[in-house]
Amino acid sequence: MQVTARKSLFDVKKVLYERVGEAVKDKAVEAVTIAVKSSPVDTGAFVESWQVNPRGDRTSLSRSSAGRTSLPAGAKQAKREEEKARLLSRIGSFDTDMLDGFTLTNRAPHIPDINDNPRLKTGEKPKDIFGNIRAILKDKSR
Repeated sequence: MQVTARKSLFDVKKVLYERVGEAVKDKAVEAVTIAVKSSPVDTGAFVESWQVNPRGDRTSLSRSSAGRTSLPAGAKQAKREEEKARLLSRIGSFDTDMLDGFTLTNRAPHIPDINDNPRLKTGEKPKDIFGNIRAILKDKSR
């Protein structure tokens, strides 16, 4: 009896790993998009505190709004777009060969104030920004 593993078998394995990595990146893009869109922007500190990393990377950001002035109305959406571009660039740098997941974090010290925002307290969605993001992602996967 003989068992032979040809190179083509390993090529298939490589393609599968790449596709799984791309699917994880796609989900990270979706999560970042929801997080940035859901983020209230006053000074820009909260939306600047979002960080997305490959699973296992503990890098995080924490920006405080203390001492910062409110952004002008026209600059708030621009701040969201700027931070979304930063996060999408980070996702683009992920090595799909080694990617087995991602983390989305926000270490802003004023998260309790954000969670008290009436914008998050609508309908059946959870009353915290991370619960809100999870609920939206779960709804979209059905």
